[in-house]
Amino acid sequence: MVDITEVAVIVVTHNRRQKLAECIGALLAQTVDCDIILVDNASTDGTKAYLDELGYSSHQRIRYLGLHENLGGSGGFYHGLEYAMGGSWQWFWLMDDDALPEKDALKHLRNQKLSPHNVYGSAAIGIDSVKKQLCFPVRTLKHGKEQFVEYHYSLNDMEKVVWLPFLGFFIHRELVAKIGLPDKDFFILDDDVEYSERAKENGSEIIMVKNSIIRHPIQRPALFYFLGIKIYYRSMPPWKIYYDVRNKIMIAKRYYPVALWTKTLPGIIFRAVFSIFHESEKLWPLQAYLAAVKDGLLNNTGKTMLPPNLNGIKNGQRYGNKTGDW
Repeated sequence: MVDITEVAVIVVTHNRRQKLAECIGALLAQTVDCDIILVDNASTDGTKAYLDELGYSSHQRIRYLGLHENLGGSGGFYHGLEYAMGGSWQWFWLMDDDALPEKDALKHLRNQKLSPHNVYGSAAIGIDSVKKQLCFPVRTLKHGKEQFVEYHYSLNDMEKVVWLPFLGFFIHRELVAKIGLPDKDFFILDDDVEYSERAKENGSEIIMVKNSIIRHPIQRPALFYFLGIKIYYRSMPPWKIYYDVRNKIMIAKRYYPVALWTKTLPGIIFRAVFSIFHESEKLWPLQAYLAAVKDGLLNNTGKTMLPPNLNGIKNGQRYGNKTGDW
């Protein structure tokens, strides 16, 4: 196939064929053309056959990249970007399979005066959010200070932020060549935070483009303060807690070694204690926190074979690990 556009969208999917089809439809409907690279993370729900049925497998603007093993979101974006760098595309737009870009989302990105040395991103808004609540509270840099922004209307047109999720993450091939590919050893969660930190370490600014909007499911977190630290608490199954905590520790060790002890670990302790009172299952989340802290400090990365209870097995039944989770 010949690369026919300047932008390649990299979509990572796993067992969410219906959502993936909706995402593809939204991308093909963009007012600015783009090619689509679908990274199928060893789906077992008939994703490939479903794409064949819809005619997407043979579409001239779609490339299908099937992985033989589920490598998580991190591995998926790693291999997707690696494949894209072998083409002639100049810009890469990264997102999950449950993202629904508004039809002019890419146009609003391309209409800006973009520097290939910076990272840009769309604003992810809850699908059913009337008030346009952001899916992830954005840490902005206003007047030299970090501030949390939770609603779309509070953003500037071009908002400098601390990090951007792989949910409309827009990066030029020159910067990918300079900083490398995402860390596939994270498996899931916080790989986008690490990639943003790596870009900043190389002099890049991280900028959210307000009018480039992606709709996405939202889980509203609880907000707490602990030792002067603002903490957003989200309920997760134990296996997700493990990867989230382990990877946060890895990021702090690489980029903020002092903050590891003054902010990251105290924040993790707070969430672990809070989970004892907040979650219906008391012991298993705590075991996930302990395992994650140990592996994070010992640099045990990659896809980890967790004990059955941390993988979400309860009385022989899987919980908290719905179709589409890694």
